[in-house]
Amino acid sequence: MNPAKAYAHLFSPQGGDESDNYRAPGQITFLRSAHVPMKTAAIAQAKVRFAFVGVPFDEGNIGKPGSDEGPREFRIASQEYFPYWFEYNVDLQGCAVDCGDVQMPKVNPPVARERIYNAVREVLAAGVIPIVVGGDRSISGMAAKALSDHLGAGKTMGCLHFGAHLDMADSWAGEKHLGPCAMARITELPNLPADKVAVMGVRNSMNPKDFIDLARARGVKYTPMLEMIERGVVATAAEAIERVWTGTDAQYLSFNFNVMDASAAPGVTAAEPGGLESREMIAIADLIGRQGGVSVIDVTELCPIYDVSGTTARLAVCTVLRIMAAMARQRGEVVDQTIKREALAGSR
Repeated sequence: MNPAKAYAHLFSPQGGDESDNYRAPGQITFLRSAHVPMKTAAIAQAKVRFAFVGVPFDEGNIGKPGSDEGPREFRIASQEYFPYWFEYNVDLQGCAVDCGDVQMPKVNPPVARERIYNAVREVLAAGVIPIVVGGDRSISGMAAKALSDHLGAGKTMGCLHFGAHLDMADSWAGEKHLGPCAMARITELPNLPADKVAVMGVRNSMNPKDFIDLARARGVKYTPMLEMIERGVVATAAEAIERVWTGTDAQYLSFNFNVMDASAAPGVTAAEPGGLESREMIAIADLIGRQGGVSVIDVTELCPIYDVSGTTARLAVCTVLRIMAAMARQRGEVVDQTIKREALAGSR
């Protein structure tokens, strides 16, 4: 721990005129972090581990509109949390920066996709983990391609996706870069072997037969929700994590929170019944964090207009923060327990 660091943020806000009112955040950024330009040099200079990249893109969506508001709600929900996580005894203060939103020309999806790709490349070039929050599911294709190209042909990546839908349409209504085509595009990446791909929580009939056929033809491993329930959520998730992390140089981690039961995550583009419960996702986040590293995290299809009391955004933030906290613990970056608030310094 840095002895010169101030630790007032570890404790409850004090009263009086100098009270730190966490409900009045000022500039809204992810986890109250500093805002830096979406440029490699600026991100590297910040000396952080994570960089938030908002992608308010909804032009690849075939479901309910509104996921372009996802980055804003994710940021707001992140400010409902303090940086100290007692379960892990870690402090996330100063571990991230917010690079703002990728500027989206809505009338020109190809340009928007290029900008998404370039933004993720800028963060990766700084040696920092992008937290990419959309936006519809189609953004995953460009973000994953950015990781693939960053690695180059000599290295191998893995991909773990949580979602109710396989998104394995080779094309949808003649288009190849829509949300339902995301995994079809990702599994075409040259340094992503099929045996290093896992999709968890697939269920219900928004998975047409051509999704299933293409997944099988490409050797993509997907685990239906019923199998997760029958064999155990934690056990099947652990198998998928081992599949994706073992023998890979980088890992792309993707969340569409329709993997959750619709009652736990109503604020998504295509909510589905019969999914995971919140406690199960928290356990999965802990498993992922214990791996000690991930290369890119994305969250897609948050749809705040359909959310109830910010339930889905808060769950998404909680999941990502728990992964970050578990990673910090794995690195041994724990808080010194001798640190006390001044008024309690003499007490036991």
